[in-house]
Amino acid sequence: MILAALYSIPAAIGMRPIVDLDIWWHLRQGGWILANWTLPTTDPFTSYGLGKTWIAYSWLYEVVVYVLYQAYGLFGVVLYTTLLAFAVTFALHRLLRRETEDFIVASGLTAIALGSMFPALAQPRPWLFNVLFVTLELTVLLQVRRSGTTRPLWALPPLFLIWACINIQFVYGLFILVLAIAEALLIRWLPLWNIDGHFRTKPMLFTLAACTIATCLTPYHVKIYLPVITAVRLTDPFLFLAELQAPPFRLIFDWLALGLLLIAAFLLGRQRTISPFLMLLLATSTSLAFRARRDVWFLVIVSVTIIAMAQLRLTVGRRPLTIPQRIAVVVIVLVVSLSLGLTRASASRLDHALAEAFPTKAAAFVEKQGYRGALYNHYDWGGYLMWRLPDFDVSLDGRNPVHGDARIWQSIRTWGGAPGWGSDPDLAAANIVVADVNTPLASLLRTDGRFELAYEDQVAAVFINRRTIPARLPEKRGL
Repeated sequence: MILAALYSIPAAIGMRPIVDLDIWWHLRQGGWILANWTLPTTDPFTSYGLGKTWIAYSWLYEVVVYVLYQAYGLFGVVLYTTLLAFAVTFALHRLLRRETEDFIVASGLTAIALGSMFPALAQPRPWLFNVLFVTLELTVLLQVRRSGTTRPLWALPPLFLIWACINIQFVYGLFILVLAIAEALLIRWLPLWNIDGHFRTKPMLFTLAACTIATCLTPYHVKIYLPVITAVRLTDPFLFLAELQAPPFRLIFDWLALGLLLIAAFLLGRQRTISPFLMLLLATSTSLAFRARRDVWFLVIVSVTIIAMAQLRLTVGRRPLTIPQRIAVVVIVLVVSLSLGLTRASASRLDHALAEAFPTKAAAFVEKQGYRGALYNHYDWGGYLMWRLPDFDVSLDGRNPVHGDARIWQSIRTWGGAPGWGSDPDLAAANIVVADVNTPLASLLRTDGRFELAYEDQVAAVFINRRTIPARLPEKRGL
């Protein structure tokens, strides 16, 4: 029953409506890659980005999600999220069972961790692989640290090769290796670090070198580090992107993560000799988590691992699966399969949720009318419109390095109706404006002589530029 309850959590996390803003431009890029059988080096999707460097650093993830979407529609995206949530659950539960040697404690910690990471696990993003790969890396490193054998380290370079094709946060994994080397050097140079298990310097240095080389064996080679450098320099996106802002502590998930941090710090401090690796790892993950809520998962994994290593026990010893537990596993498989089938049958539910979050009907209207030209849109809808209306050049989408901070701030001011909104060059040059009916700009355009309202529903309005569209406009109507 414990296993059945534990593995029902990732099913509940993954099988949710799709409201993520960035999945759409990832799908568009995955389709472009498969259509051209090459990876982009400049932006192929917007006129503004024409000729500008663009590294599709999540190309393997995008291809996988696009293939799933082509096969199963929106359910394919749900399937991706669900499968990765199951993989994370399995890997984390396995890691914690190794460290605590107690099935109940490991299961409870895994369940709490999944709850704490819910905001990250519920989105169909490439960072789901980051959660999985960090968990797998820690499993290997802690085994090496405890046993002294270096053979498991050979699994890391292939892991990093795949990781570098999925997301640039593979640098988190490289930094974990740096922390392992730091522990080896501290123990070597400072005799006061007298702990039972620790890393050895040379094997860890060779591993770091091998993993770094592996990341350069991807199709972009050393250029894969260009978006890493760009990401390190980012400042403004931490102000206007919710996922990059600090945790607001308005939801239970943030408080759970904070509680795990405090418990882990307390247990770590109780040790007679504090492990440099665990101390540095906890400090690093705390810094990342409180800088951007997107990275809270890192803190959660580190915290529950430290808690598990404290050897808290509710039962005695390591127990193999009993017959009832094996039956529970079979039941889990059946329940999950049934749940997936029911989710597939409720495709209408996914479509309905999509229509409430994105301008699906407005996009269908624009497509039906056969309009062409430049499209002005809000940052939040850029990815969806790029995917849904591929014949249009969107004014803005979620790829911040392509557009730059100044252009994004200009768009934010325009959509907010700030002074000077009417002089926005992108707005003036647009043939079509697809606007959220609740934005100040949508109200302002109703009285702007340059534009005429062509369509409106409960979610979005479509405005036509009078100077670039023939005077005879389609009859206004709503859906």
